[in-house]
Amino acid sequence: MTDRCQLLNWDSEFFGCQIARLSGNQLSAEEIPGIDQWCAAGKVDCLYFLADSCSPETIAAAELGGFGFKDLRMTYEWKSSLGSVGLRPQIAERVNVRPHHSGDVEALVTIARRAHTDTRFYFDQRFARDKAELLYETWLRKACAGSAQRVFVGETGGTAAGYLSCHLDGDCAGSIGIVAVDPRFHGQGIGRAMILAALHWFSDQGVTDISVITQGRNVLAHRFYQSAGFLTRAIECWYHKWY
Repeated sequence: MTDRCQLLNWDSEFFGCQIARLSGNQLSAEEIPGIDQWCAAGKVDCLYFLADSCSPETIAAAELGGFGFKDLRMTYEWKSSLGSVGLRPQIAERVNVRPHHSGDVEALVTIARRAHTDTRFYFDQRFARDKAELLYETWLRKACAGSAQRVFVGETGGTAAGYLSCHLDGDCAGSIGIVAVDPRFHGQGIGRAMILAALHWFSDQGVTDISVITQGRNVLAHRFYQSAGFLTRAIECWYHKWY
């Protein structure tokens, strides 16, 4: 048996199957039988594991132990000590950024349902497509309902075309949460405008260390954050094991 596993009640209820997570980011082959025994006793259907990408022993153990690779988790950081925002002013004149209001939510949800198709839940075909869509809709609704300290809306010509949530994490730290721009409005600088608004808002809150997480396969996001002056903090591997 192992004390490294814990059931995830919210995920289990949402996806309609028993889901757990393996804590820590390293793994040895000797631990696999105990993990499997714990999952069998708890009738676990799916076990998440976020692995250290720099540990060859961990990667080998995960793959030999039946874990399937689903995603790279890329964490970026922006620190005020590193200098000013590096974004070039490529923003269309009609683009405006403002805090969200309750009347925006349904329009933003429509974007969320189709904007997050590069995540591990879409690439793990054991999860239903409609549930993967609903997951990000739910995340966005929670952010607008107060789980985020600020949700910015990027609009063009009065139409809501994107969103970005900001979270205060304490000790002068903050994070950018859920972000998307409607594909119909790509190339107008809406994402750039929202991140500029977010960085200025964080500065006003005394935040000097900002992080954001994105998927390894989201090349556009990498280019975007790098152009804004974000630097890579960590690269980790998401694995799922189904029983």
